[in-house]
Amino acid sequence: MAAAHLTEPRNQLPVQVDSNHRRGFYDDGVVCLRGALGADHLRAARAAWEWSVSHPGPLASGLLQDTDGAFQDLCNPRWRGAYETLVRESPLADYAAALWGAASVWFLYEQVFRKRGGAAGRTPWHQDTSYLALDGEHLVAFWISFESIPQANALEFVRGSHRAVLYNTSRFDPEDPTLPIAPSDDLPNLPDIEAGRGAFDIVGFATEPGDVVAFHTSTLHGGGPVDRSTPERRTLTLRFFGEDVVSAARPGPAGPFYEDIQELVPGEPFRHPRFLQVRGAGGDP
Repeated sequence: MAAAHLTEPRNQLPVQVDSNHRRGFYDDGVVCLRGALGADHLRAARAAWEWSVSHPGPLASGLLQDTDGAFQDLCNPRWRGAYETLVRESPLADYAAALWGAASVWFLYEQVFRKRGGAAGRTPWHQDTSYLALDGEHLVAFWISFESIPQANALEFVRGSHRAVLYNTSRFDPEDPTLPIAPSDDLPNLPDIEAGRGAFDIVGFATEPGDVVAFHTSTLHGGGPVDRSTPERRTLTLRFFGEDVVSAARPGPAGPFYEDIQELVPGEPFRHPRFLQVRGAGGDP
């Protein structure tokens, strides 16, 4: 699919990221950008999502074991034709740069989710960074839903958790959501957040189409079930990284692209030709 150029100019951003947004992202690890995507960019995001669902890649799966109606796909090797215009020309990379206070932005990968049938359950609590061979302040995931999502069905976050412990994150086992992704003593196992919600500072956002939830990839998050009142949720998540991100060792599988980046040395800048630079020197102005 060859994506058409978008008509909304980047210099007229729907949301001007201000000090409150930056402080929320820095302190809490999550902020909701209301109306961050205009109609044209939202249509482009929806078209990219539909392409992914219609052209599943090698990592497509049911997301939640033993749960009907849940689907995910990520890091499709044919992503460029469907996504490159969106990640270059939409304001998402500008929002990333503004939240970080940085100039350079690279696109990491796309991920699509679909929950339907009114019965797909909660996504277990987890941290994205634990699955990835990288670390840094300049990391962001943009969560974009194409339905109106009440707070009861929203993705939830533990505020400030991106600045606390990095856990050996969940393998999404339906019997034990704290079961780690890989056996290792390098990172502690997840606590059972859902069983002890009162001990955690949990926040979620009711959203409308065009709203974008931006969170640091180390922020603990989970949830987003569908039910009879909200029977379907279609979500696109786009992840970006910036200048201060470095390669990092992980106890388990270190990202869907790990085979391409095995030569990177932990602690050195996370740079590889497979990651498209979309802002800064070498990317779009």
